[in-house]
Amino acid sequence: MNTPPPLLEVHNVRKAFPRADGSELLVLEDVNLQLGSGQIMGLLGRSGSGKSTLLRLIAGLSEPSAGEVRYLGQRVQGPAPGIAMVFQSFALYPWLTVFENVALGLQALRVPKPEIRKRSLAAIDLIGLDGFE
Repeated sequence: MNTPPPLLEVHNVRKAFPRADGSELLVLEDVNLQLGSGQIMGLLGRSGSGKSTLLRLIAGLSEPSAGEVRYLGQRVQGPAPGIAMVFQSFALYPWLTVFENVALGLQALRVPKPEIRKRSLAAIDLIGLDGFE
């Protein structure tokens, strides 16, 4: 049986930021993960624990201090086609409903309305927001 290659791999990733005094602020160290096609993963942690930093590394918006990120077997070195990051503070339009926010991207792609409804409701169901659409 052939095992499909991982969609995303994070190998021994470390991220530190320089401080004004010459020391460094270590945010991530020895982070490893592998994600296959169709898998869903959640990142949980306190504010400041490095969740957003890891997502920026995966999206190619920042480079690790050590280690590497691979998408479809290729090292991520800058924004990669097929990877996107929606920034939390700018992700939603507060005047739209959950459904309207989810459907917005599909509308921009001019997906037919019945398909928008089907895909948006499936996405809302997938993340457990049924009843809030």
